[in-house]
Amino acid sequence: MRTLVLLRGCPGVGKSTWIKESGLEQYTLSADNIRLLFQSPVLNKSGKYEISSKHDNKVWGLLFKLLESRMERGEFTIIDATHSKQSMISRYKPLAQKYRYRVYVVDFSDVDLQSILKRNKMRDEHKHVPESSIINIYDRMTTEKVPSWVTVLKPDEFENTMSYKPRSFDEYKKIHIFGDIHGCNTVLQEYLNGKLKDNELYIFVGDLVDRGIENAQLLEFMIKIKDQKNVIILEGNHDRYINMYGHDEETPSSTFNNKTKPELDQANIDKKDIRQLARKFHQLVYFTYKGTLYIVTHGGVSTLPNNLLMTATTQFINGVGDYSDDIDHEFTKNTAGQNIVQIHGHRNMYRLPVLAAERSYNLEGQVERGGHLRVVTLSENGVETHEVKNDVFKLYKTDKQINIETVKSIDEMVSHLRSHEYVQENKMPSNISSFNFTKQAFREKKWDETNVKARGLFINTESNEIVSRSYDKFFNIGERSETQMYRLVDTLKFPVSVYDKANGYLGTVGYDTLSDDLVFTSKSFTSAISNEHAKWVEDLFIKTFSNEQVSYIKEYLKAENVSLVFEVILPEKDPHIIEYQDDKLVLLDIVKRQITYDKLQFSEVQALASKLSIESKKLVHTFDNWTDFYRWYLGVSEDYSIEEEGYVIEDAAGFMTKLKLPYYNYWKLMRKLKNKISNRNEHTINTGILQIPLHNKFLAWAKTKDRDYLRSVSVIRLRNDFKEEVMTTVTE
Repeated sequence: MRTLVLLRGCPGVGKSTWIKESGLEQYTLSADNIRLLFQSPVLNKSGKYEISSKHDNKVWGLLFKLLESRMERGEFTIIDATHSKQSMISRYKPLAQKYRYRVYVVDFSDVDLQSILKRNKMRDEHKHVPESSIINIYDRMTTEKVPSWVTVLKPDEFENTMSYKPRSFDEYKKIHIFGDIHGCNTVLQEYLNGKLKDNELYIFVGDLVDRGIENAQLLEFMIKIKDQKNVIILEGNHDRYINMYGHDEETPSSTFNNKTKPELDQANIDKKDIRQLARKFHQLVYFTYKGTLYIVTHGGVSTLPNNLLMTATTQFINGVGDYSDDIDHEFTKNTAGQNIVQIHGHRNMYRLPVLAAERSYNLEGQVERGGHLRVVTLSENGVETHEVKNDVFKLYKTDKQINIETVKSIDEMVSHLRSHEYVQENKMPSNISSFNFTKQAFREKKWDETNVKARGLFINTESNEIVSRSYDKFFNIGERSETQMYRLVDTLKFPVSVYDKANGYLGTVGYDTLSDDLVFTSKSFTSAISNEHAKWVEDLFIKTFSNEQVSYIKEYLKAENVSLVFEVILPEKDPHIIEYQDDKLVLLDIVKRQITYDKLQFSEVQALASKLSIESKKLVHTFDNWTDFYRWYLGVSEDYSIEEEGYVIEDAAGFMTKLKLPYYNYWKLMRKLKNKISNRNEHTINTGILQIPLHNKFLAWAKTKDRDYLRSVSVIRLRNDFKEEVMTTVTE
């Protein structure tokens, strides 16, 4: 937090030792240490090594540059130097005023001169200071006092003074804590009903301005109440512009400059009042109320630090971690078992409710976009949450995306695919071509509306008929911008269905009118050219179904104009990560053989699978709202005990994304390590990817194995051997 501590005392008095023993080295800027960065110890005329003061102008220039960088972030900082002169201490005053710092001096000047001289002789040679210099500094300290604007402490007073303790607010009948307001005054007044009660406390978490359309009215109200003892206003990340505006400084925000500033200029609010308002901003509120401990910040924290004073103010304002981090989830996890409640605003990318997690309240409700002003109230009755809808707002236009014209015929579609840089065509017997995205598209992530459709797409170019097709290319959660969780919160259409994802490979069975035959496909090939994976699809299909069933399937595909999409599981021929016992086809979907991607309802998939006596994909969950879906996602995405590949997530509009689970991702990584070791490429392993003890344990074990063994066995066999040889021993 915004605290500057200056140490004052002669060389050799014990300042640096006190810093080290107090565990404060990481917060300290030392003039001597910076001198040693500029120049190593030099021999003096007495034949002794000493720290040179030759570069002191540069030393102090750098020290103040480093200090200001820290003060911009609101970091707790100690300066280790003698500070014997008033003028030396006064050099910090402009920075302290600019960044609103409290300044303390820890005074070591009461140590007697003889003790100091004795300690000086005991220091390392290069740290010796001439006795005449020490005497001069000592005499100066007896005549020059510390400036009155600085608080003076003795070393033994430091720990108690610098311990940030919670205040008690038990005297208040009720406490109101308001989320981000963003220039939405009407909705605030609606909640307050025109007045503040003297026996109730009002805490505002910050972001008073920007984005809304009542910034001037909101600031005028805050100026009116700022001096009341039952009002506390925290500083939000947008509120620094209030201070800059009050001082006629240029602000680096286009939103403030183009929208908020004109409102304030037109209202002609006194800049002095605005400056005084900015001086009232707090960094956080830490208090007890009716037996419970609370921490209120603008951005949200991940835990309750041992000493809040040592945490940078920017972390309270901007929040700990990235804006996209679910800080409520992290706080709850990191403070499990503690009687501490967090309340914050600023970020809510996942549209969580006010009670976003156990003991963590999120007051960001998109009020400026017609959302809600969120308020938490504390009283003897406990915690209550409120959401007041804001009806006074304006949504600003954003650039519209360019719509890509859809093709109108198969012939046009083929022409479009053939001309695409990142689509490849494989020509096969019976005039059937497969169209798939290129390896370059996959490696370089060159995706667009066209090549995402070129995935398992088989077209008879003579009859201009789609004979078989799989899914459009869809992506893992977090793999692309549209599958980031903070995007999905706005785009997913509920209800959302979650299906299990079997761990084999995709195969399709379609129908070709010209030949009146079924078409078996996989990996961009048909079984007609003896492609291994496609031929396996045909072989397993014939093995699985009777002649009568095959005839039924053929007529079904022909009549419904569809193709069947299967997960093909072959444990011996094609082992993957997840272990299966038997060969089988799992019916995933029934996809229409048409230009625009579409498929039949899941109930049709279940019905056909039942009729054919095979497995279909399984519906794991159905979610009706974002909060339930998101909390499920948080749980399974960190659960190593689920021994499956993952899930396919599909919303009500047909949008699909995938979630790969930790167990699968772990063994996929181990398979990569196995291959590197077996090919004598273990030196290329990036050990930075080994993030948990089990990673390193497996790597160490695999390195002891014969390379031929590693090369010949599947990762499933390897995993079973590893569990038997290593994990069983660990468990025992």
